[in-house]
Amino acid sequence: MADVGTVKLKRGLAQMLKGGVIMDVTTAEQAKIAEDAGACAVMALERVPADIRAEGGVARMADPLKVKEIMEVVTIPVMAKARIGHFVEARVLEALGVDFIDESEVLTPADERYHINKHIF
Repeated sequence: MADVGTVKLKRGLAQMLKGGVIMDVTTAEQAKIAEDAGACAVMALERVPADIRAEGGVARMADPLKVKEIMEVVTIPVMAKARIGHFVEARVLEALGVDFIDESEVLTPADERYHINKHIF
């Protein structure tokens, strides 16, 4: 049986990233610079969530096309954030093939009460 999506694989990736530098990036160029500088992974963001909220906007997951661009230029793991409780955002990121989905409190919550059942991803 392949280890694709298993608890063993998920925990293994988290353990592998522990202690390394995960750089927040908003462009493919930034992702490549981060990889060349020794980052162990990159977090694909639309913009810095704190800036979006400060301007009164809703901080959502990054544009799928932007995430795909980033994934195409680096060989290190690409992570992306989904809003708390936003099942569809998580499914989109899963379909893109990101290495790690972060259900993140720094984004504007879609549902503050019901979080995503992460075991199905």
